[in-house]
Amino acid sequence: MQTFNNKIILSAALVLTLCSNLYPYGARKNFLSHGPSVSAFSQGETVLNNINDPAIIFYNGSLLSFFDYNAMSLGRYNLFDGTSYNSASLNFNLTDKFDFGFSVINLSSGDVEIRTDPFDVPKTVKTNQWAYILASSYFINQIKTALGAGIKYIIMDLYEKKDAGISFDMSLSKFINDVDMFNTQTQIGFGLAAQNIAGTGIKLDTYREDFQKIFILSSMIKIPVKFRLESKDTVTVSLDARNEDCETELFTGIEYRMSDKYSLRAGYYCEHITAGLGVDISNFTAAYSADFNEIDLINRFSLSYKWNQKKKLKANDGLYIEAQTVAEEEKMSRIEAEKMFDEAKKYYSNGQYLYATEILQKLIVKYPNHESSLFFYKKIKNKMRDDSGSMLVSDFGSYTYASGYVNYYNGNYYQCAKEWMKYMQLDKENKEIEEKLKQVKDILANEILKQQKITFEKEAAGMLHSGIDNFNNNKWIACIKQMEKLQMFVQSSKFTTSFNFYETAKDYIDKSVAALMLSIKKINAEKSKNENVHPQINEIQEIDEKTADIKYREGLALYANGKYFEAERMWELTLRLNPNHIRAINALNRLRNQNKI
Repeated sequence: MQTFNNKIILSAALVLTLCSNLYPYGARKNFLSHGPSVSAFSQGETVLNNINDPAIIFYNGSLLSFFDYNAMSLGRYNLFDGTSYNSASLNFNLTDKFDFGFSVINLSSGDVEIRTDPFDVPKTVKTNQWAYILASSYFINQIKTALGAGIKYIIMDLYEKKDAGISFDMSLSKFINDVDMFNTQTQIGFGLAAQNIAGTGIKLDTYREDFQKIFILSSMIKIPVKFRLESKDTVTVSLDARNEDCETELFTGIEYRMSDKYSLRAGYYCEHITAGLGVDISNFTAAYSADFNEIDLINRFSLSYKWNQKKKLKANDGLYIEAQTVAEEEKMSRIEAEKMFDEAKKYYSNGQYLYATEILQKLIVKYPNHESSLFFYKKIKNKMRDDSGSMLVSDFGSYTYASGYVNYYNGNYYQCAKEWMKYMQLDKENKEIEEKLKQVKDILANEILKQQKITFEKEAAGMLHSGIDNFNNNKWIACIKQMEKLQMFVQSSKFTTSFNFYETAKDYIDKSVAALMLSIKKINAEKSKNENVHPQINEIQEIDEKTADIKYREGLALYANGKYFEAERMWELTLRLNPNHIRAINALNRLRNQNKI
């Protein structure tokens, strides 16, 4: 009988050893050491970039606060000789700040034949380990941080030896959005999880043994890719430090996400390379990962289903229909804009920067919220400025092209013509320069146009300085209105210098809007301390109905995409610009009542 028991224990130990991928350090590991999230595992089992997979609560329950949907996920992967690891996970958004999750994990050895001696009739047995996890998360709005707590009920069934125990987890996580890095708006995340920090332990032999304590410090950085007009492509790099039974190891991963639907992933942790992919189809998400370890290739699969967000939107039919209408209009405008943007990129790739600049300027005026146009426009301007200002440029053609470009957009047409005539001696077939040079010569030949240009620039400069004065005096709405007036004035101009005024005006409008948003946050913070607090007199500005309507529509687009928090902030800004904006008042009331349900 002792031989039989030894074989049972040996078989179970083999299962645990294979599934836990023991490191050479000999640290104590079992099926609690690696979690069920397929999307996390394919990135080297890093945590923070997987906030649409409810299985992530195994690692850090506080991430529930950042889920946009209720979700259910089923996962499975086969190990060796019938051994399998299966999981089911759920998450629910109970309120706008409180979330709840549940997960079941099973490690099964499969059927194992046991004999007491070579001539004995084999007996088929199976070992199972189970973990039942309840997790909750609460979002603290004041510090923009989520706190999580979880409890595990763990069963170790080694056929003849069986016991169960309880353990507790704690976690927190925080994401910082719109960080100005790499010439784009980057997201940074941090997380900390402490697993099995207390509990009953488990007794399979003479002594009761505690579950191994695991501490995970997670970090990530998500960078938008600027190759599309409204880019939803992102690159995310993750790094986790994990301490388990006093042994610390690093886990690294990377993900490239295309169109916010398709994901390619890869990762590394001690002596293991992982890779995988994921795809979103309607409300379903399928994920696959592979572990290229020293023993064999291990394949993991999961399927998730998300629901509830669309139902919340439809609960308010009027607002939902209006939001969907705006979203559809934006979709149609983006199709047109993408065609123009693709054409601009084609000219950019061919070195036809003048043609590219013309299209990008039109896009910036027509679609001011699409940052990629402005990104490439500034990139061209910087290149032209550098090439025209450096005598180290080895290509004389590049120097004269750039010098002519800079003078053209600065309105120095005489010098521009000189530079481009030099360029035409090198490349007489360049249709782009030939066309623009003709335009410059026409301008130089028209003395009346010269005088019109002087008058135009004088008026535009006066409007610009007036707007800047308003900005410096904290008159945000007055600044916005003046800069919008300037934009309307220069749009009707045919002078190449007009866009310089338009660009500067846009910068000051963005700064003024940001300052208004900051003042709203301060007022809301004061109101949370004292309901009777009123805005200071110098914060009360004149009404700007036009910008208020623009911000209201932006809020509708955010609402249609399920970004309720951002929509609320945008509608608050709408009322800051126009306190009598009835549709924004109604939208805010509906949204806030919806969050209370």
